[in-house]
Amino acid sequence: MERKYSIPPVVYINFALVFVLLVAIFFPEIRSSVTKIFATPKPISAGKQSQAIQLQGSFRNVYRVAQEFVVSIRTKKTEMIFHPYAFGETRDERISSLGSGFIIDERGFVVTNYHVIKNAEIIEIIMPDGRIFPARYVGSHERADIALLKIPSNDRFSPAFLGNSDEIEVGDWAIAVGSPYGLEKTFTVGVVSAKSREDLDETGQTHIQTDTAINPGSSGGPLLNIYGEVVGINRMIRSASGSSSGIGFAIPINYAKKVLRQIEQNVGQNIRPATLGVMATTPLPDHRKSLGIPKDTIGVLVYDIEPSSSAERAGLRRYDFIKGANGLLVKNINDLREQVGLVGLGGVLRLKILRDTQEMELSVPLVEASYRKGQ
Repeated sequence: MERKYSIPPVVYINFALVFVLLVAIFFPEIRSSVTKIFATPKPISAGKQSQAIQLQGSFRNVYRVAQEFVVSIRTKKTEMIFHPYAFGETRDERISSLGSGFIIDERGFVVTNYHVIKNAEIIEIIMPDGRIFPARYVGSHERADIALLKIPSNDRFSPAFLGNSDEIEVGDWAIAVGSPYGLEKTFTVGVVSAKSREDLDETGQTHIQTDTAINPGSSGGPLLNIYGEVVGINRMIRSASGSSSGIGFAIPINYAKKVLRQIEQNVGQNIRPATLGVMATTPLPDHRKSLGIPKDTIGVLVYDIEPSSSAERAGLRRYDFIKGANGLLVKNINDLREQVGLVGLGGVLRLKILRDTQEMELSVPLVEASYRKGQ
C-alpha cells in the first residue's frame, strides 16, 4: 500500500514569513511602501510641533512626580435623612464623600483642607497604588482650613516637594492634581490668575487665584508649578453652577507652612477662629504728628476697641500703635489679622506697641468675647 505524505500548514506559514523577511531586507523601497500603507499619518510633523511636544513632555514629567504623593481622602459620617414621602419620618444614613490631599513627610503625614474632614466619623486615605489606610487625626486649623493627618504605617512614603509661593507670578503655569467628583489622580492645567486675593471669606487670608479646573473633590489637593513643587492647597471655587468656571483659589504654601507649625504645637486639637477686637488703620501724617509716631515707623494705629474683647481685657488702648505681632513686622491690618488667625482661640498674641511715644510689649490671650454671647 502506497503511503502519502502531506506537508503540515505550519511549514507553509514559515516559508511565507521567511520570504517576507528576505524581501524586507533586500528591497527596502518595498518595505518603505508597506510601512507607509500601515502607518498612521500625522497631519503636522514632529519638527513643526517641537515646542509643543517639549511642553507636553514637561506636563508628563510633573504628573509622574505628583502621582507619587497625591492621595484621596474618603470620609464617612452619619446624617439624618428625611423620608421623602412620609412627613416627619427620618432615618440615619452613613454618607461618604471624597476629597484630596498630599503627603508632606516620608513618615506618612498628609495635608488636606479642614472642611474635607470636618465632622467625619471615619477618615480613610487612598494611596496612589490603591492601598487604603484608616487615617489618624493629628490636628487642624479651622480658620485657615487646613488639617494634618497621619498614615498609621511604618512604611516610607514619597513626600511632595514644597515650593515658595512668594516667588510665583501671574501667568505662571498652575497644575492641579486631585479627585474631582471622585475621579482619582485627575490632572488639570492652567495659569496663576492673581497672586494675593484678599477678603474672599471670613478667614481674611490671601489666596492664589487660578483658572486651573478645580471641582468638588479637588479640595485639599496640591497646586503645582511647572517644576512639580507644591505652591498652594486647592481650597474653593467661585461658580454659579457649583462646578469649575475658571475661578479657583488655593492657600499659598508659605502660609500653610506657618499653620502647620501651629498645628504641630497643638497636636490633637482643632485651632478655632479668634478675634482681637480692634479696629485699626495706617495712620495719616497728622495722626503721626499729634501722637508722636515717627514718620518712618511702620505699623497700624488702633482707633477703636470692642467691649469685652481680647484686646480690651489685655489692656490694649485706643491710639496704641502696633508695630509687631509674634516677632513679625505689622505692615498693615492684614498682617495683624494673619497673626491672630494663626494663634487661634486660646493662644497668646505677643504685640509690640508704641504708647505715648514709649515702646512696650503686650501679651494678649485670645479668648471668646462675652459680647458675642449677648452679655
